[in-house]
Amino acid sequence: MSNMQTPPDVADPSTLGCYQSSQTALLLLDFHSLFVEKAGGPGAPTALATAVKLRIWAKSQGIMVIHALLNIDKSPYPTCKGADRLSAVLNAMKSSGGEEPEELLHNYDDGDITFTRSPGHVSALKSPGLQDYLKEKGIKSLILTKVSTSGCGMRTAVPATDDEYVVTIISDGYADADKNLHDVLLQRVLASRAYVTTAAEFQENYISSIDQ
Repeated sequence: MSNMQTPPDVADPSTLGCYQSSQTALLLLDFHSLFVEKAGGPGAPTALATAVKLRIWAKSQGIMVIHALLNIDKSPYPTCKGADRLSAVLNAMKSSGGEEPEELLHNYDDGDITFTRSPGHVSALKSPGLQDYLKEKGIKSLILTKVSTSGCGMRTAVPATDDEYVVTIISDGYADADKNLHDVLLQRVLASRAYVTTAAEFQENYISSIDQ
């Protein structure tokens, strides 16, 4: 599953090939342990393993790594639909499942940064300070991994394209409990706004763009 240009055009500002590693960020979206276990369905272990490997690779390339999470110590905003159900999930996460898997935190202090957002806000771009940070660092290209596709995965990718970022979705780094919905979103919805590709193909194309 890929709609990535091969090889990427380093002169085309709509492609990742136009941007250096210092202008690129990998976003690890809502990899709370509870979400990996409950929200990602059968594809969650693969998505997590892909995110772990891609994080290590990104750091080796000088690509910024950003962990985007819910602030489980905050309550949903008053007008949030389903606030009671969400509050119950947050309370459960405070005792177990609110943390990220250990394998995503290895050598965290070596350049990773975390932003959190209030529960009820689905897009990671609603995390206070994140947009300003991306602009301050000159980030133009975002690489996304996530469980679940139909939640934060979609709701971060689409606004990011509206904010004029080049967005690349790592298909094997995405998962959803509803596999059919996952496939439709990646193939028919998100592919019209972002590049959708596997981690291996993304890395191959990224290296190719550097060599040009």
